[in-house]
Amino acid sequence: MASFISKSLFTATVTAPTFLSLGLIGIIKDSMNYFQLWGSMLKKHEIPTNFEWWSINFSLIFMLICFIGIKIFFYNKSNKHEEGKTIRVQSYSNLSQNSAEQVISSIIPWLTIFADKLDFKVLFVCIILQCCFIAIASYNNNNYNLLCSIWGYRYYEVHTEENTYILISKKCIRNKNEIKKYVEVTAILR
Repeated sequence: MASFISKSLFTATVTAPTFLSLGLIGIIKDSMNYFQLWGSMLKKHEIPTNFEWWSINFSLIFMLICFIGIKIFFYNKSNKHEEGKTIRVQSYSNLSQNSAEQVISSIIPWLTIFADKLDFKVLFVCIILQCCFIAIASYNNNNYNLLCSIWGYRYYEVHTEENTYILISKKCIRNKNEIKKYVEVTAILR
């Protein structure tokens, strides 16, 4: 069950930067209407029925929940030293350079900012589909997560005699002998 929760959290957080892009694009494209609806809600206690307003706020709140959630998750995991296991590393490689796909998927929505007439409903559906594909592709493949990188975590592929692991560490590892213990986050074996 813990592995399922970990995998689901990583999957959700992989899509979060794309949702942030969607929310920011929505605000930039129609900021006057967006802030008027917020003002109307706060002053007159009217709940907006505008789809764009709701999807922008959903996108921003989802990003915030993922951003804070991943930090809390790693904080809790890093404080569970009793769960730590020893490891004998044969070799390792830095995977943090493999971030191009994640960054590109977050940048793609920004191309719509140049569109004169943008149907936000179509853009929202397209982003949801894109995020579904990203989530499906990343569910069993935790090679890179932009939110983890923002919090200062680095990705390493660690080889032992028995297995290959993905190690996520705040520490910049320069020598395989620095890797002696780990706390399991998800159980994905390759």
